[in-house]
Amino acid sequence: MSKLGVVDVRLLLGSAIIGCNFGILSPAWAQVDPAITTQNYTRDSNGSILLPGTTETEQNALAQLETNQDHEFLSQIERYSQPSLAVQEFSANELALPIEQDSGSESPSAIQQLPENELLSQIEQYTISERPPTIRRSFPRVEDLQDVTPQDWAYDALRTLTNNYRCLAGYDDDTFRGNNNLTRYEFAAALNRCLQRVETIIKNNFNLATEEDLVSIERLVEEFEAELATVKSKVTDQEERTDFLQNHNFSTTTILRGQANFFLTNVFGERKAVPSGQIPTEDLDSVPSFGGGVRLDFDTSFTGRDLLRTRIQAGNANSLASGVTGTAMTNIAGNINTSNDVRLGKLFYRFPIGDRGSVYLGAVGQSASDFVPALNPASTIALFGFYNPLYDVGFGTGGGVYYQFNDLIGAGVSYYTTTSSTSNPNPGNGLFNGHFNALSQITLTPSDRLGISLTYSRYYSPNPNNTNNITSFIGSEFAQAPFGGTTATSSDNFNVAGSYQINDRLQVGGWVGYYNANAESSALVNGVSIPEGSDADIWTWAFTASYNDLLKLGSNLSFIFGLPPKATSNDIPEREDRDTSYHIELSYRYPITDRISITSGGFVILDPEHNEANNDIWVGLIRLRIDI
Repeated sequence: MSKLGVVDVRLLLGSAIIGCNFGILSPAWAQVDPAITTQNYTRDSNGSILLPGTTETEQNALAQLETNQDHEFLSQIERYSQPSLAVQEFSANELALPIEQDSGSESPSAIQQLPENELLSQIEQYTISERPPTIRRSFPRVEDLQDVTPQDWAYDALRTLTNNYRCLAGYDDDTFRGNNNLTRYEFAAALNRCLQRVETIIKNNFNLATEEDLVSIERLVEEFEAELATVKSKVTDQEERTDFLQNHNFSTTTILRGQANFFLTNVFGERKAVPSGQIPTEDLDSVPSFGGGVRLDFDTSFTGRDLLRTRIQAGNANSLASGVTGTAMTNIAGNINTSNDVRLGKLFYRFPIGDRGSVYLGAVGQSASDFVPALNPASTIALFGFYNPLYDVGFGTGGGVYYQFNDLIGAGVSYYTTTSSTSNPNPGNGLFNGHFNALSQITLTPSDRLGISLTYSRYYSPNPNNTNNITSFIGSEFAQAPFGGTTATSSDNFNVAGSYQINDRLQVGGWVGYYNANAESSALVNGVSIPEGSDADIWTWAFTASYNDLLKLGSNLSFIFGLPPKATSNDIPEREDRDTSYHIELSYRYPITDRISITSGGFVILDPEHNEANNDIWVGLIRLRIDI
């Protein structure tokens, strides 16, 4: 069948038809498919010239088109003459079809009613705007864009092959019962599957394939040659990509997780804080600062229930502690400062005991807070707001066990020491002879909304300046080291904590902690004599509140109010906190995406270092967090 085609021009189908009827040469013919101009023309039995490849019936259909008087047919032409079509092709039979349907129409022809000049003007309205040759491209034929319907012979042929050779299993009974249209590529994908099946059957037993099926297959392959090639190409590409991923898989047992934090901070105050009993003199000069840090966790599991975590980290975010403000009470949370050197931040292994217990073994960066419930529902931007610091007094190397006996009671014990002390084999160091913190806790959960914990820990350090001090660098200077940083010190530490979920969004919590410290050696600190056996009492408490999903699902508004660790009494009067500081904090975390969030907030320390001579210090922070 002859095809008239126009390539890469915005040709209105109506103009093409009218141009053919009146023998008018349009500029569009400059881009007619060259294959048409090289066709051989034949004559019918009456000597009339036939278009290449057309029959007399098709030629008569074209003649009938020239004399058709049906106005509605012209409307139909206009409907198919959209300027957005870059390629339009039609056959003689397709053009004759609407004539046969509307042959009974008696409406006068719009063309016949127009004088010749007006008719030419009408034709000029269908001019073609040529596109630059630089953007010429080929387009698929119109019928290639059409769906394959259940009424098409190809659809029926594929259904027959499917039933005969069981090459598609889309239904429970392995039959193909499609009754919806398929795109040519969907059809080609199904055909490709059947061809593979039939090819296998022919190789094994040629007699199972009938001559009729082979003819049908050959015709299908010819009709869908282009689509089959595309489908096979895509399958090959997917196989190559799958092989690449399998060959370059990171690990079958290890998952990479990570977190990056960016901090924009500023500190406001008149003078740097000084310990209780002193008068501040140094101005607090601070400007906005920006820093960040990243940590990568390699989580490995050998059984599916255990966990080996290796963390590397690096960063340059300032903690805004005593070096900036004169007090550790302004220490921010979550910062990493390694001077941008990559370091091992954490290394531990956890494995289960039955269905309710877990054992933790840590070599680097581990503490009891990693597995013992601290019962603090609030998020925090200050180090003080995490939990009672007795959990992190022992930080580094050690291990612990936590066991949930039933829904009501759980208990845990741990023993941790600093990594530097543990790895030192000299006397006064090692795993049991140097710094350590032994902790035990009972956790009560009377209901799903209420949790209560009772915690005790025993602390010892031969030199608190070189290891974690009594309050893990939180609170006043006298609370951290009541007898000085070079005096061997021990303490018995107690904590009561609780949390209660008021509703689905609001949860409150808090803790009260007490430390009884003792000097295990004598020393002279800043001209003050510290006799062995000296005693000091340290208190701390906090109230926390957390409100979730404010303005957006996943957001969190947190409030913290509390007393940073304070040396309320001391046998060494010069190292006793005489006044009281308070920590007030408000922060809001807003999730931008599932993996990106931004936290803004601030906190104020009233009378820092428990010294009313100090001015209040304010800290503002904006933190961008990206989870990897």
